Amino acid sequence: MKKFLKILVFVLTVGAIGCLWFFVHKEHVEHPLQRVDLTVERPTQRGFIDKDVEYQNIIAICDTTKNTDITKIPLDSVRRYLATIPWATYTEAQITFEEVMVVKIVECEPIMRVYNKDGRSVYLDAEGNIFPTKSDYTPHLIIGSGNLNFKDLKNNSANISDKNYINSDLPKIYRVIKSVLNNSYTRVCVKQVYYDKKTYELVLNNVKTKVILGNDKNLDERLMNLQYFFEKMQGSPELEEYSVINFNFDNQVVCTKNKRKK
Repeated sequence: MKKFLKILVFVLTVGAIGCLWFFVHKEHVEHPLQRVDLTVERPTQRGFIDKDVEYQNIIAICDTTKNTDITKIPLDSVRRYLATIPWATYTEAQITFEEVMVVKIVECEPIMRVYNKDGRSVYLDAEGNIFPTKSDYTPHLIIGSGNLNFKDLKNNSANISDKNYINSDLPKIYRVIKSVLNNSYTRVCVKQVYYDKKTYELVLNNVKTKVILGNDKNLDERLMNLQYFFEKMQGSPELEEYSVINFNFDNQVVCTKNKRKK
């Protein structure tokens, strides 16, 4: 008798759980999508991704006038669309039991903008990810330019290790600019890195003198020499007498003075 009662209690419990799940599920799927909550995460107020545009694109994919209940909302289509946004580094989309679609987009954080020899440019982040430009948004970043060969991007993203870029000039100047940004002094005083296929030249804020960094060997040491030199020469009128300051030598800085007019 006890065994029978235990079995009966077990069957009733399972049945009750099944009924509860059925009614909860039925309640969930037979309601329309209530709203879409879209979040765009980025360090600045403005960015590459237009939140209003993306919201309208998501709503258009959901097509709530035709898809009147949760089961008909094409969540996978929304996810596939989010994956095509070139400036997004992470995306997710979920539908809650409250019939709300929660969408999250994390926007890229580029640290440099690099131009090729044809005048077209791309953005790169700290991990070497490459992103296309956007006409209505231009962040203030260090610039790379010169006689550089690499393809620009249209509506997709890439990485410097990809086959289309690994053998181009983009990884080279990326590594140099990354070193410049990793140095606390040059990070704030260098505004552009120029490459002429042989040497790297730096353009400094408020310094008209040509500054030659040299090749991409021993970069950290050269940047430390640059920091020491300019900190030592700060405020000195002698600095204006130099036309070129060259750091492309071991343990020395070579300065070329302006030619005096006779």
